[in-house]
Amino acid sequence: MAKVLIAEHDEGVLNALATLLRSAGHEVFEADRCEDALETVASQSPDILLTDVNMPGMTGVQMIKRLRRSHPAIGIIAMSGGGMHQNPELATTLASIAGADRALEKPLKNEILLSSVHSLLATARRPRAGRR
Repeated sequence: MAKVLIAEHDEGVLNALATLLRSAGHEVFEADRCEDALETVASQSPDILLTDVNMPGMTGVQMIKRLRRSHPAIGIIAMSGGGMHQNPELATTLASIAGADRALEKPLKNEILLSSVHSLLATARRPRAGRR
């Protein structure tokens, strides 16, 4: 189906998402840091990036901004459960402003995540308006 890269620093969440996406037939790559995710994007050319907004080091928002310049066609789904200093709604809003195609609050509902992935795949070959 699709090549999906998951950037998530919580190992339990990462494993659960990878299992869900693999069971849906997707090829999954994993990264626990944004810097590693950027390297995977360059080497594997995934169709979709699923990223936590609150990552250690480079944040998910910073990575989204960078990818919109270097890989404008990649589908990006941002997710957040908030954090110590940020609520999930604010985090997902910032990700949307940065260029995420979808922004979901944790805990994720499996059907909503899979629907978001399939929706992005359906529009993957079309240019995204307003992305720079």
